[in-house]
Amino acid sequence: MKRKHLLLVSLVLALAMFASACSSGSGSTGDNSSAPANTSSGEVKVLKLGHQAPAGTVYDDLAVAFKENIESRTDGRFEIDIYNGGQLGGDRELMEALQVGNVEFNILTASDMGMFAPEMEVQDLPYLFENWDQVFKFLESEAALDFYALSDEAGIKTLSFMPRGFRHITNNAGPINTPDDIAGKKMRVAESAIYVDTFEAFGANALALAWGEVFTALQQGTVDGHENTIVTIRDYKINEVQDYLSMTGHMFGFGAITVNPDFFDGLSPEDKEIFQQAATDAAIDIGALQQEAEVTTIEELKAAGMQFNEVDKEAFMSLIQPVYDKYFENHDKKYYDAIKAAVAE
Repeated sequence: MKRKHLLLVSLVLALAMFASACSSGSGSTGDNSSAPANTSSGEVKVLKLGHQAPAGTVYDDLAVAFKENIESRTDGRFEIDIYNGGQLGGDRELMEALQVGNVEFNILTASDMGMFAPEMEVQDLPYLFENWDQVFKFLESEAALDFYALSDEAGIKTLSFMPRGFRHITNNAGPINTPDDIAGKKMRVAESAIYVDTFEAFGANALALAWGEVFTALQQGTVDGHENTIVTIRDYKINEVQDYLSMTGHMFGFGAITVNPDFFDGLSPEDKEIFQQAATDAAIDIGALQQEAEVTTIEELKAAGMQFNEVDKEAFMSLIQPVYDKYFENHDKKYYDAIKAAVAE
């Protein structure tokens, strides 16, 4: 019995020594999934960025620019894997995935953010901006940062807006010079109440369709026309199914870089600044390229057979007051006022 007792004591001591050795190790093989994003251990943090545009289009260009900025400015501590072409879903699915943390970053059509942050719909008001200079003034202002913060309560942090360009009308029937030329036409518009209200004010039959359905709808004649930026019209080959482009410039289009708030909040103050500036720089740089590209894109589309025409903008602008009146019934006017003050400086 005494011998058995000594053996039992020895076994207990051996197990205790083994457990102590394990607990005092480096921990390098342990689960580090809860480690801060800005770990200084030399480990590379791989992040996901999703968007629904094909490679080589403007959203993908923005994604690549943002990725390069982050990876170079953090000396490779962070890497970004880009999932383009809708691999992770459309804009709504991407926003939902970002909210729950399944993806760290998204690039999406800024207008769609109104589904989650209604006050951000102010960006879609018709003829809000008169020219590109005003757009850049807004994006470089304090008002832009306040505006981006509107998405925070929806669990989506907006880092920057990228200017895509003024939106114009396409159709197959002929040039649209005045609102009379669009009266009764079935026009595809973005899935936004302001877009629908604007085109109904113009006299059109506005149909909100998801972007993925647009080319087929135009090709089959389900809708008579649509509206978009010049570069997008080229990139998605809309000229293959639409003959006329009328330069209404009725709204300005933006893309947005968004980030999961929990991931962003876990960064060090230094890395937060890097990520914010990387997004801002990428958006402004690619936006400036969009502005330059419009000139060459118009020539490309003309060479491919698309017919361009100027319009009587005053005639269109004379119809939009009811859109503003309806919008301000349910939205705070301060964000509109802040944008107009920023562009007037």
